[in-house]
Amino acid sequence: MTRVKSESRVADNNCATTARTINVRSMPLWRKSEIVCGILRGALFYRLARFKRLPVIHRGVKVRVANGLVRVGHLSEIHERVILSAISHAGGRAEVSIGDYTSIWYGTVISARHEITIGSHCAISWNCTIIDNDMHEIVDCEEQPPARKNPAVRIGDHVWIGASAIVLKGVTIGENSVVAAGAIVTRDVAPNTLVAGAPAKPVRTISGWR
Repeated sequence: MTRVKSESRVADNNCATTARTINVRSMPLWRKSEIVCGILRGALFYRLARFKRLPVIHRGVKVRVANGLVRVGHLSEIHERVILSAISHAGGRAEVSIGDYTSIWYGTVISARHEITIGSHCAISWNCTIIDNDMHEIVDCEEQPPARKNPAVRIGDHVWIGASAIVLKGVTIGENSVVAAGAIVTRDVAPNTLVAGAPAKPVRTISGWR
């Protein structure tokens, strides 16, 4: 059996690993062809490939960069209608960085004016939004507006984000956590935690997911 995987950790009670495995041999021919075409597209058209880094980029993906950088890790798969945006104001620099073996599904938008980091072995479902800015600025009535926190978004390794979830600026999601479908994440999420709701709140501590 051919497997693509990285080093993983398994809990003593045989719960989920922190690595996502891809069983190439069991894939149908159309799926294998899709991946090969995606690798070629990522390397030749999107120019996201590097030495020992071959991302899988499907049709209809939009990569928008101005004063910024988009980096996609080895065998990470970006599906149709995903938008990866790293656009900063003049003098600034925006960055979207995605680790290895991560999948991002249809219609998801990832928009950075500062920094968005997504770890390895993550699964981000369809129609999600991950953003490190408000796009517009709120004008405060007070003379001294409230202090602003670091707007960077950091998502750890082996995080599962459910369909139509929203992750807002300044949020860190710890490794091995799960964000339920439709959740709006406005605060940090501890590792090994399931969160749900709007705004998202911890539901319980988990061993992992698979």
